[in-house]
Amino acid sequence: MPTTITSPRTSWLLACASGAALALAFPGSGDQAWLAFLALVPLLIAITGAAPRRAAGLGFVSAVVFWLGTVSWTVPGVMRATGMSWPRPMLVFIVMILALSSFTAVFCVLVARSPVRSGAAYVVVAASVWVALELVRTELVVRFPWNVLGYSQYRNPSLIQVASLTGVYGVSFVVVAVNAAVARTVMLGRRWSEALPALGVGAMVFGAALIPAWLTPARDVAPAIDVTLIQASIPQEKKWDPAHLAETLGIYRAMTLGSVTRLPELVVWPETAVPLRRRDDPAWAYVEDVARAAGRHLLVGAPDWQLGQPRNSASLFDPHGRAIGRYDKRHLVPFGEYVPYHGALFFLDAIAGQGFPNFVPGAEPGLLSTPLGRLGVVICYEVIFPTEVRSLFTGGADILVNLTNDGWFGRSPAPFQHLAMSVFRAVENRTYLVRAANTGISAIVAPDGRIVRASGLFTREVIAGSIARRAETTFYTRHGDVFAWLAVAVAVAALPVRFRVRRSVRQRATAT
Repeated sequence: MPTTITSPRTSWLLACASGAALALAFPGSGDQAWLAFLALVPLLIAITGAAPRRAAGLGFVSAVVFWLGTVSWTVPGVMRATGMSWPRPMLVFIVMILALSSFTAVFCVLVARSPVRSGAAYVVVAASVWVALELVRTELVVRFPWNVLGYSQYRNPSLIQVASLTGVYGVSFVVVAVNAAVARTVMLGRRWSEALPALGVGAMVFGAALIPAWLTPARDVAPAIDVTLIQASIPQEKKWDPAHLAETLGIYRAMTLGSVTRLPELVVWPETAVPLRRRDDPAWAYVEDVARAAGRHLLVGAPDWQLGQPRNSASLFDPHGRAIGRYDKRHLVPFGEYVPYHGALFFLDAIAGQGFPNFVPGAEPGLLSTPLGRLGVVICYEVIFPTEVRSLFTGGADILVNLTNDGWFGRSPAPFQHLAMSVFRAVENRTYLVRAANTGISAIVAPDGRIVRASGLFTREVIAGSIARRAETTFYTRHGDVFAWLAVAVAVAALPVRFRVRRSVRQRATAT
């Protein structure tokens, strides 16, 4: 097992530098995607040979720096969403940071204490452990997959095509493997006979990830459906104010009917574009009239109230103004739309306080049928969950539609990070993505992840373009996170090795 190669003070500095560099790699926080391939190197060097407690501390501190640099918008976002003063949102933020940072701490303990001596095996084990923990974070524990490492590469079209096979976790694996290869080489110094295998495996992993872009490019399908996205950019302070309802509806009507000259077949308004307070609200009839006047299919984000229980919904109107389908958001935002573990964890209830919004989740997937094809609809941050989006395409969706309102985030990295994550859902399922956001970023994304059209942030825009139905079914759509679960298997298989080595050492010591 390698011995510690840095002093205590240097180790903490390296850990902090690693977290800062990784934050700079992400969209909105620096946009230096190349840094992701080197950002973990200082941390991996710092934890080499460290005791478990020290390795955990270094990983935790590094992660805290990273999360502070990428999700500090959470506090003002929760304040805007709930109307709470800053102390309680700050507590929410602290709880979130503690939970998320613990995963990096576990990663550092497992890698630092790994008995693997081969540089090649070190690269594979480190990347597998990282991916395994990302999967656990996404699917099994906190269920908050924001800023998974692979998302830093959303503007790297050659690399991200591998997501059609592996999901975003495959890109994370590549990034960590390169970091581990470089770190191992630095740790071994001039011992090239041991360093070269690590570099070789890192290069092989990176090269293998590029193969899908060379051999199986996204099938070129002529766009046949004209769509228009309405980004009205209604300020949050006006959005839910009844005094501004008529003005809001007038803006959407004018922008929609003005876009009809472009002959769209589908018009999409963003999440909660129509701030309904009750099911029989006169605004509902107004929307029906807009759809009828436009003579186009219109998908509108509007809350729905049933028996006094609010649902975050999207309703589909046909060209005659008839409501022909509705989707109720299934995956609600913690501390934005509901209190997690309500009634079970008293301190979370105490943080939220009285009067906290309590939306009811929907039960059915967002599949809405139209003559244009089946729309797979996700609202807001549902798009960041790969398995939930994938389920729409195994259910027969042809086009992915994301309605969101990122106005809560203000001018922060959040809208850019949210867009980056949605890009991967297009690549994973080889589908067009149309994304309508109240304040931005609205976009049309091609099946290979290219952003064909995009709006600005806090601008009033009409985004028009052409899309096509999904033409192929990817390995990822058919089989899901097979790659990520294989990484879990590798990570778990590496753990008994350590225990066997320790048991052997104890047995020899006893014998002597």
